[in-house]
Amino acid sequence: MAIGSATSGSQSISQSIVQQLRLQEAKRAADEAQYRAQTLQAQANDAQATADRDQERARSLRVDASQAQTQAGQATQGLMSIQSLSQMSSALGNSYTQIAQAQHSTPTHTNPQPQKIQQSVVNTQGQTIGKVVNVTA
Repeated sequence: MAIGSATSGSQSISQSIVQQLRLQEAKRAADEAQYRAQTLQAQANDAQATADRDQERARSLRVDASQAQTQAGQATQGLMSIQSLSQMSSALGNSYTQIAQAQHSTPTHTNPQPQKIQQSVVNTQGQTIGKVVNVTA
């Protein structure tokens, strides 16, 4: 029976070695899976941080674009105001010229007919909103 015991003992040792190898292989697989999970989590965190920065940058660009649009609107309004003032100034200058010419050519004993000079009025958005009527006597 000593041989049977030796065989049984060597089988027990073999089984123990196989179990240890399987245990080591399972531990190695678990360690690799844990490392891969940690690596993927770090990549996900980096991607989320990048996405957050990009989203903040997009929000900042929207604010900048809104401010630029407001400034462009104000510049357009200013331009329309200047154009309107220029047109009115030109019309006023023409009126003065016409008055001066009428005074030189009209005898003082007659009453001249009033002259009507109409000039379009433009609002700050470039829309014609009425006419300026200048009646000179």
